[in-house]
Amino acid sequence: MANLGIVGGRKFEIPSLNGIRALAILLVVWGHAELPYRLIRESTGVTIFFFLSGYLITTLLRREYDAMDRISIKDFYLRRFFRIFPPLYLVLIVAVALSLAGAIANRMTALGAVSTFTFWTNYYIIWAGRAGLPGGMNALWSLAVEEHFYLIFPLLYVALRRWVPRRWMQAAILVALCTAIMVWRVYLLSQGAGYDRIYLATDTRADAILWGSVLAIAANPAYGEVRTPRRRWLLTPILLGGVAVVYFVSRWPDTLGMTIGYTIQSIALAAVFVPLILMPRSVIGRLFNLRAVVWVGIASYSIYLIHRPALIIAETSISAPVVTTATIGIAATVLASWAILVFVDRPFARLRRRLNRAGETENTGDPDNADTENTGDPDSTGTANAGDTANTGERHNDERA
Repeated sequence: MANLGIVGGRKFEIPSLNGIRALAILLVVWGHAELPYRLIRESTGVTIFFFLSGYLITTLLRREYDAMDRISIKDFYLRRFFRIFPPLYLVLIVAVALSLAGAIANRMTALGAVSTFTFWTNYYIIWAGRAGLPGGMNALWSLAVEEHFYLIFPLLYVALRRWVPRRWMQAAILVALCTAIMVWRVYLLSQGAGYDRIYLATDTRADAILWGSVLAIAANPAYGEVRTPRRRWLLTPILLGGVAVVYFVSRWPDTLGMTIGYTIQSIALAAVFVPLILMPRSVIGRLFNLRAVVWVGIASYSIYLIHRPALIIAETSISAPVVTTATIGIAATVLASWAILVFVDRPFARLRRRLNRAGETENTGDPDNADTENTGDPDSTGTANAGDTANTGERHNDERA
C-alpha cells in the first residue's frame, strides 16, 4: 500500500472530511430553519452524514486491525460512549427541563423522553409519532440509526476480517446487504408503508452507512487504493458529476427517491468523497479545508443536537421575519456549540486518549486541534492512533483485493 501521507505514523488525518460535515450540517440546519432558496432537501445532509460515518468508522477499524491484528471492541464502545453521551445527555436534560417548563410547546411523554435517552427515537416516532418527544428533539432519529450501526458493525467487521480475508469479498458481502435493504424499502412501499417507516427506520436507512463502509474496504483513497490521476483535472468533473447525481436524485418524488434514490445517492457520494480526499489543495479542496469550515465540521455534532430547540425558541419568542428568527437561533446554536466543545468535549477527549490502550484508534473531539483533526460529529473522528506501524495495510498479506 502506498503511503500518501494520509494514513501513517502516529497521526492519521483524512483531508476534507470536516468540510463535508460542515456542508451536511448546513443543509440540515438550512432546511429545518425554513430559510429561502433551499435548493436541496435537508434529508440529503443526513445521507451525507450516514455515508461519512460508514466510511470513517470502517477506515478506523481497518487501520486498527492492520496495526494490531485485532480490534478492541470494548475500547471502541468506550470511546463512542465518551464521545457521544456527554453532549447528548446534557442537551437532553436541558430539553426535558424546557419542555416541562413550557418554554418549548410539546406533549412530551415519559416513553418519548426515554426513547431519546436510549437511542430508539426513530422507531418511537414510527410507532407513536413525534408529539411525545422532548421539545426540539425530533432529529435524534438519525443518531439512533448511527448508534445501531456503532453497536453492530464492529462485530460484523471483525467477523469479516477473520473469516473472509479478501477485501473484494468483504465489500461484496456489504454490497449484497445494501441491495437487500434497498429491496426491503421497495417491498415496504409496495405494501403501503408510510413515509416515516421508510425514512426513519434503521432497517431501511442503514445502507447509506454501509455504502461508506464499502468505499473504506474496496477502494479507500486514504489507503492509496485510489490514486490521483496524472491529469488531476479529471477529478473535478468526477466530483461535479457526483454532486449533480446527488442533487437531481434529491428532487425525485418520494416513490423513487426513498427506494432506489437513497441507493443511487449513496453510490454517487463515493464520487464526491474520493476527489475531495485526494485533492485537498485544489480550489474546491481548499474551501473544504478552510479553518472556519473545519471548525463547523468539528462542531457539527453539537450543532446537530442544539439547532432545533434553539430555532423553535427563537421563532416562538421573537416576533420577526423568519430570516431574523432563524439567524438568532443559529447564532445561539453556534455559541452553545462552542461552549460544549470547550467545556464538555475537551475533558472527555483527554479521557478518550487515556483509554487508547495498545495504540488502538483514538476518537478525539478536542477543540484544541480544531484546525487539523477530522473530529466532532455524531459519526466519528478522523484523527487516530493505530499503533506505530507507518504503512498500515502492508502488514497483513491475507487481506488482498
